[in-house]
Amino acid sequence: MDAASAAELLARMFGEGHGLACRLDGNVVELPDAGLRVAVDTPDLQPNGVIVRVPIGVNHPAWGDVFAWDQAVGVGGDDRHPVAAAAYEWLHHVFPVFAAYALPGHELAANVHTETRNDGRRPARIHYGPIAIRNFGGLGEVTQRAVADRSPTMVVAERLFDGYALPDRPLWWYTFAARMPDGPIEEVTLVNGDGGDSLRGISDHLPWEGHGSVKSWALLVPGPMMPFTQPPVG
Repeated sequence: MDAASAAELLARMFGEGHGLACRLDGNVVELPDAGLRVAVDTPDLQPNGVIVRVPIGVNHPAWGDVFAWDQAVGVGGDDRHPVAAAAYEWLHHVFPVFAAYALPGHELAANVHTETRNDGRRPARIHYGPIAIRNFGGLGEVTQRAVADRSPTMVVAERLFDGYALPDRPLWWYTFAARMPDGPIEEVTLVNGDGGDSLRGISDHLPWEGHGSVKSWALLVPGPMMPFTQPPVG
């Protein structure tokens, strides 16, 4: 399946599955009611023919020409094409944070947690998307509850508000953390790039009583600058 075919499949999920008006332009799905554009790049099918990675990016005029990219992973089986599985997972675990921003009240944003924080200069709304948890053995309710209470993605937000000045445009990031038999894995991707050393250890607080992985997205939308008030003299 090429990029255009994958985009057509995603467009059907948007339209037929969730009632969103959309236009298809090659490998780009336009959602006019939301002002969003979703680009799909060439799916990368693994040699086993069962697992695929599909690059999918979201764009909004508020952040210029930049797309927020993710590598959606799909596993085929039971007569389901792996690209269809990847598109479905992306639609329900990545897109919701952008739906909360551009389509508030839509069903795709129903499982997004939104909070307001302030860095002393300006407020910001942060949309935390649904958390994708994979259990590879022994990952029980203790870890899952801890993830729900304070996910690695939330820890990134805490650190961004500790010593960083909020930018004028939205920020997006996702975290991937895992405990595997051969050791821990941790990734922070901030605005399509490596989050750097200051964002390491964002999953150390989790109990990790087994093996598994946790991935989630967030979108930070800064508000207007607060007016500066000169303190009275004397």
